[in-house]
Amino acid sequence: MRTGIAVLLLAVSLSGCAPSAVHVSQHDPDNLRPTACEQAWTRARQSEQLHKNQSGNRAQAWTQAARECPARLDEATVHAAQALTASQGGQTNRQTATLRLVQAAQRLDPLANALPVELADQAITGEDRSGFELSVLAARKTDAAWMLTLADAHTAAAQILVGHSKHDPRQGVYPTTDLLAHPDESTDPANGIQTPTPALIEMDTARSLLAVGRKLNGSAGTIRTDVSQNAKSHQEATSALIDMVVAHLSMAMNLGYPATSSALLQTPKH
Repeated sequence: MRTGIAVLLLAVSLSGCAPSAVHVSQHDPDNLRPTACEQAWTRARQSEQLHKNQSGNRAQAWTQAARECPARLDEATVHAAQALTASQGGQTNRQTATLRLVQAAQRLDPLANALPVELADQAITGEDRSGFELSVLAARKTDAAWMLTLADAHTAAAQILVGHSKHDPRQGVYPTTDLLAHPDESTDPANGIQTPTPALIEMDTARSLLAVGRKLNGSAGTIRTDVSQNAKSHQEATSALIDMVVAHLSMAMNLGYPATSSALLQTPKH
């Protein structure tokens, strides 16, 4: 699939949250009260024990941690998505995951307003290409109405994002050689895992948006938007990005991407 973006390998299991590779202190060096990030992260970690059988509560706690701790975006969104998919399986829950993605795509305007041109291009192209690839796969199947809905969600996301961009980077049609060679199952170049091809498409889209999110992190750990934008706009842009990433990750796991893979962030070797 895609080889030019940073890749995300999952670091936690469905049964619980593995120790974080990044230490989050409970207090700052001056012994002041915990920051919003520290409080949110602590609540999210505690939710793993307090709400073991309440995946919605755990997902909400980790989503809030992602909002308060942009520098921990990758890890927090993975935990949130794992919580959402912990009890999912089958056609009904696939519809739920698809609806979540459709709804997240419809709420991308705040993020679109915050993206500089080069990052907008990356996010737009990632969504548009994924929509095209899923459409190609759907054309090869007789029971793929759900896949067409998913493809439309990607295409709609790209359309919303491009509506705020200075130009349109969408190509409409993308290379299909690798896709058609492995329409059912593919190898993730990040870790060698064999996974259903639609799941890898979703995972790659999430990785692309996470790369955008990392580049948007400012020195204070907040999304860099135009100076004229207020704190509410910053918060809305952050939430839109996080919701879309979590939706993509959750969809990938629902489609068969292994949720128990050990992981870390790395740059693909060329």
